[in-house]
Amino acid sequence: KIMDFVAENGGKILGNVSFSSVPSELMSDLLTAVTRGQKSSSTSEPGDDLKLMRVSELRKQLHDKGLCIDGSRDAMIALLGENSASDETGALET
Repeated sequence: KIMDFVAENGGKILGNVSFSSVPSELMSDLLTAVTRGQKSSSTSEPGDDLKLMRVSELRKQLHDKGLCIDGSRDAMIALLGENSASDETGALET
């Protein structure tokens, strides 16, 4: 939620806070928060919803499906993507 705050208050923060030592993972999370705020449901592509989810939301979905909740954000997205693809394949076979 701090990333949402930063995304919403970027104009106030910019110039007052140095981002020179911010890790790339944090910048990725910040861009995700900004994109989440600008998301238009009419232009979303498959998989975009996972990319815009918070880590806590990703972990909840993984837990609900009985999958491992450890790993990086990218690893969780990949695991959910693989799982949903196999779910769709299984549904087509039955």
